[in-house]
Amino acid sequence: MKKVVLMYHDLYLHSSSESGFQNDSAFQYKIQVNEFEKQVESVVEYCRKHPETEVEFTFDDGGVSFLTLAAPVLEEYGLKGTFFISTAYLNTPLFLTTEQVAELARRGHRIGSHSHTHPVLTELGEERIAEEWYKSVGILKDYVSGETIASIPNGNGDKTVMQKAAEAGIRKLYTSVPATRVTNLGGMQIWGRYVVYQGMTVGDVMAIVANRNRRRVMYSRWLCLQLIKSLLGKHYNSLKSLIFRVK
Repeated sequence: MKKVVLMYHDLYLHSSSESGFQNDSAFQYKIQVNEFEKQVESVVEYCRKHPETEVEFTFDDGGVSFLTLAAPVLEEYGLKGTFFISTAYLNTPLFLTTEQVAELARRGHRIGSHSHTHPVLTELGEERIAEEWYKSVGILKDYVSGETIASIPNGNGDKTVMQKAAEAGIRKLYTSVPATRVTNLGGMQIWGRYVVYQGMTVGDVMAIVANRNRRRVMYSRWLCLQLIKSLLGKHYNSLKSLIFRVK
């Protein structure tokens, strides 16, 4: 069976300011809930006709829309989401409360770590990286059933970041590498994901799910970005967004 993992962030009803981080980097990922529902409906219909394909819906950051918008849509179609939470923002405006995390877990959704403070982990020393994972995993342990899972914040991860995740007890780590191939490190599975940006159509999302060549193109673009990343420094995220928006 082929599994494609999609990466979302916040959803909104009327305005991007309703949930989660409020900066230009975050706004590019925020999806209007009606558009999201169209994407879910199309994915479910495709998977019904192609049972060899499985799609997982994952969400990063911990915005309140995880509970108010994303979970209800997924549940309407018989799905459960995977929600990754930066735990330093729990119980703060526009983010989930601990009670809301518990509610998501009670409803059968998967809860995972997205670090504690949402830093660029590759810019930290080993001790700080370990602290980010251990603290977040510890805070969320009461809401996790089954294996401990996590996703890397800001799309930046290297072997040290991944090794420290494994040492913190994480058994499945999700990245932003656009790939379906699963690798392993220290007993931990490493999964790639395909990011969904604001402005992407149902057709764009379905091309990721159904078209192997489209996924190969996305992976090739990602490889190109890695080659020039060291030269761009802080401008890397802006270029990454531009390249992945190109059809």
